[in-house]
Amino acid sequence: MEKKTFDLCMEVLRRFEKAGILKHLILIGSWSIYFYKYYFNSKEYSTFIRTKDIDFLVPIPPRFNSNITVFDLLKDLGFIEEHKGSKGYLKLEHPDLTVEFLVPERGRGHNKPYLIPQLGINAVPLRFLDFLITNTIAVNAEGSIIRLPDPAAYALHKFIVFKRRRKIDKHDRDIEGAIRVFRELSKNNKIDSIKTIFNKMHKKWREKIIANLKSIDEPEIVEILKGT
Repeated sequence: MEKKTFDLCMEVLRRFEKAGILKHLILIGSWSIYFYKYYFNSKEYSTFIRTKDIDFLVPIPPRFNSNITVFDLLKDLGFIEEHKGSKGYLKLEHPDLTVEFLVPERGRGHNKPYLIPQLGINAVPLRFLDFLITNTIAVNAEGSIIRLPDPAAYALHKFIVFKRRRKIDKHDRDIEGAIRVFRELSKNNKIDSIKTIFNKMHKKWREKIIANLKSIDEPEIVEILKGT
């Protein structure tokens, strides 16, 4: 990761924190891998990531205490508003960073943006995100308190969704990142916490994870999750 990208990311986080909204957001996606270094505190842990996209998960219903336009917080940094696809999903674009907001998709889904007027944005509804909301940690990164998915939840979530990726680079990135985090947890004697979170998941989700892991030939992880 380039230093200018990291510096810009930290400035976005600081501004969100100062505005009082960071505590209500969960930073998910590949950037979680980087910030887990503050959790593992290991010199051997690899923080390498290959994306400039930073995703924030918004629990619903949103619980923001005031109305703030996110774009106004960031536009002087060079961000512009972009709307993608026929549904008009909002992304905040910068040459060095892209900011996007997500919400859990529930029921049958509506295939349209979820409006969050408190932030002046809309968010992309996606499956399986409720699981991340109920399993989080907080880290102090350069003075900012950031909520992240529990590393075990992060890895298990990626083991569910990588098959849904249409782009091969994102498919491979999900697998690599999930395995890296999983192995770091194992090195830190966190196998019990992995099993606890896995066993609390819906049976169909557990079955999907096992099937997906078998499809990429990861028998050791399968054995750990099944407790054999």
